[in-house]
This record gives sequence, C-alpha cells and structure tokens, in this order.
Amino acid sequence: MKTSKKLFAALLFGCIAMPTMATEVSDTLVIEDANKVRIETRDTVQRIVISGMKKDPDFHYVQRISIPDTSAVRRSVRNIHDFNKIILQKKGKDSKWDHSWHFNIGLNAMLDTPDEYDFKVWPSFEVGFGITHDWHPYGKQNQWSIGWGLNWRGYNMADDTHWTKVGDMMTLTDYAPGQTETQTSLQTFSLQVPLLYTHYFDKDQDWGITLGAIVNWNVFAVGQREYEFLGEEYEVTTKKIGQRPFTVEGMVQLHTSWLPSIYCKYCPMTFFKDDRGPKMHQLTFGICL
Repeated sequence: MKTSKKLFAALLFGCIAMPTMATEVSDTLVIEDANKVRIETRDTVQRIVISGMKKDPDFHYVQRISIPDTSAVRRSVRNIHDFNKIILQKKGKDSKWDHSWHFNIGLNAMLDTPDEYDFKVWPSFEVGFGITHDWHPYGKQNQWSIGWGLNWRGYNMADDTHWTKVGDMMTLTDYAPGQTETQTSLQTFSLQVPLLYTHYFDKDQDWGITLGAIVNWNVFAVGQREYEFLGEEYEVTTKKIGQRPFTVEGMVQLHTSWLPSIYCKYCPMTFFKDDRGPKMHQLTFGICL
C-alpha cells in the first residue's frame, strides 16, 4: 500500500512539473517604430542591426545569431504592399560589389579655338546614359567604378559660316548669298568606358566627390548645316570629318544630398586628328541623375 501511494505521488508530481517545464519564459525585445532595420545573412551567421527608434534616434542595437543551416531561415511579409520596401541581399564573396545606373545632361563648349570659330554654349548640349559596376573594398565611403555608356553631343556655332571639307581638312566658309535661316553644328556619338574613384564624406553617401577619366570611342561625327533658299529648306551633312577615334577626358563630379550631382569634363586631346581640322578641346558641364 505504501508503495502504491509513493507511485501515485510520483505520477502526480510529474504531471504538475511537465507543464511547468514546458512553459519556459524567453526574453523578448520590443522596439517601437524602428527607423532602420538591417538583416545580413552569410554562411552560418545572421546579423541584425537596428538604428534609431521611437523617441530615441541614437538607439543602436546589434545581434549576431549562429545558424547551422541558412536554408532553414524563413521570411514572411504580412502586408503585400510592404514587400517593395524590403531589399534582401545575399552576403558572400561579392558583397563588396554593386552597380548603379546613370543619366546625364549638360552643356558643351570648345576651348582654344581660332577666332573665326565661334561656338555657342547654348544650345550646345550633351545627353548620356550608362551603368557602372562599383567596388567598395574598404567600406561604402570609398568606391572604385568601371562601366560603359552611350553619349551624344551637339556643338552649335554662329550662323554666318558653315563646315566644309577642303581635301581632308575641315574648315569654315561663308553661306552663299540668298541662303537664310542658317544653322551650323558639329554632332558626335560615342561609346564610353568610365574609370572613376568616389569618396563619400558620410556613411549615407549623401556628400562626396568623384574623380577619374572617361575613355570615348567616337564612332560617329558629322558637320551639319541647315538653311533656306528661295523658299526651300535644305540640310547638308558632311561625313568622315576626321575626328579622333579615341579620346580620354578627365572628370570631376560633386555629390550633394539636396541637388543632382554636378559634373565637369575636359578633354586635353584635340577633337580633330592632326591636319584634319582646327585644334580645339571639348569642355562639358551639367548634372547627373
């Protein structure tokens, strides 16, 4: 009888103890209105960084979690409209590389030209588009970039003369009497390879400066004139004008948090090949988006 009472007491204790053991209390951290949450998963480690919270913009929380198998990590989004706000990046050997798209528009000028070559800054303009692959070996504040792009430039001139070819030499000549509504320009199209270094002065990459060179393959260039004569409109294009097939220009670009980036480019190489046209150098300045 005593043995039965002892066995019953042991079973009763076990039934009471099992729920108690099963309901372990875990630590829970509640952060209201976090300003920025970043989750990095690489190999077998996950890192959670929370910067700023409600009523405390200086709050900073970091947690590292060991994960034996990253394939076991599951993510869910409750509101489908919030999905576009979430960017997941796989961290690994290529985590220091990213890429960016660029669009620029600016004004053109020719420097060091003879007096009779009267180029107009307005409406001479360029339009460019490209992509760069950006390398951050020492953090986001230092960036090396290489890429490719497309560029079109138009250089407008005074309306009293136009381009013509004498032998292989490009030169200017007067419009004929009776030709009115005259317009004269040079137009070029180039494939570009930028080689750039950017230093940002803050971790958010709002303020910075870019220095570097841009290699241009000038695949197309023409001299063009338009005019009216006896009520008829004419457009004459001169091809094979003798532009340099490859030119290299230096570039400086300023990045700000409240305006588009401002850039300036200068080419120390002459636009024409030797003995194919006047010696002149390209200058461009504008904004980059």
